Amino acid sequence: MTSPSHTILQVPASAQPPLRWVALDAVGTVIYPDPPVRQVYFQSAKRHGSQFTEAEIEQRFRTTYVRLEEESTNGYQTSENLEEERWRAVVREVLSDVPDPATCFRELFDWFASPNAWRVYADVAPALALLAQLGVSTAVASNFDRRLHPVLNGLPELASIPLRVVSSEVGYRKPASEFFAALQSQTNSPADQIAMVGDSHANDVEGALRAGLRAVWIDRRRPAGEGHVQTLAEAVDRLFGSRRIPIE
Repeated sequence: MTSPSHTILQVPASAQPPLRWVALDAVGTVIYPDPPVRQVYFQSAKRHGSQFTEAEIEQRFRTTYVRLEEESTNGYQTSENLEEERWRAVVREVLSDVPDPATCFRELFDWFASPNAWRVYADVAPALALLAQLGVSTAVASNFDRRLHPVLNGLPELASIPLRVVSSEVGYRKPASEFFAALQSQTNSPADQIAMVGDSHANDVEGALRAGLRAVWIDRRRPAGEGHVQTLAEAVDRLFGSRRIPIE
């Protein structure tokens, strides 16, 4: 493995205009739940009397999450209350045989507010170091709620990221143009000097591009291809890729 002191990064010889900010999605881009969501739901469900298997819970979660997203009557508008109600509905439908769904919901909701529920992908810290070396600022831009703050604060690799744009605080979820307008406002930068990196093509890539930002799609399940990257290092290379600078 190459020593960090000899890392080589490609950056543009003449970016017009130069990127000033890279905004990173949270879940699936820089952090992931550990244990996985299905295991956490299954263990909580068992404690509260559910008879569903872990496989059944995983399938029910996937189906319910997608359906509730599609059926939202608020468009992309959101708030702390709406986010909590959305997750309450997810728990209620996924674990429909639990006698006390309110208690089960609170247990799960609070669990995912803890940094102990999350891990940082191994490639994140080196990529953040490379961006800092280039003088590029970073932000987290996420469809989450205020629980994201204690999560990031408790993860050393991410605690120092200076800016967090959170959908429940902005009032709109990605891919709404209002979300990216808030990102521009909080970075005090024009859209074409900001790049969005995220694992949702619809939310992170299409939404950002419509708003005039640059964007890179990260898909950690597959090796990098023409339309996506697998790691943040590859994302940085896509964004800053025409001349080489040694990182000392």
